[in-house]
Amino acid sequence: MVSAIIPHRHVADVFVAEAFSCLQAFIFAKDLGFAKVVIEGDSLTVIKKNCAMTSDSSLLGPIIHDIKEVSKGFESIVLCSVHREANNIAHTLVREGRGKCSSMFWIEVAPAGATTAAALDWKNLNRT
Repeated sequence: MVSAIIPHRHVADVFVAEAFSCLQAFIFAKDLGFAKVVIEGDSLTVIKKNCAMTSDSSLLGPIIHDIKEVSKGFESIVLCSVHREANNIAHTLVREGRGKCSSMFWIEVAPAGATTAAALDWKNLNRT
């Protein structure tokens, strides 16, 4: 498992932020040489746009296009929509990254607060 904080300034809205995050996740996975990726997000809109076979003419279109280009060559890709309550780790990383000027990356370790958030995600994901 890997995680990252990559600051973006002047992001138009939450959908653009989610799309940028998805793009950065694919770039990070490609840079690390992963063949198989699973990317979870709580923006069903971004997930659906990435899975669509048609081109996207919305504000997200150029980012979605970049995601599709970067994702070529992976052996396996799984894009999952998860409820916000099961995505605490992503929101922990967002809070951790606010105000940061440079990117931060973690490989096989967790940033502050991420372990607790991951446990909460697992609990919320497995509710019956």
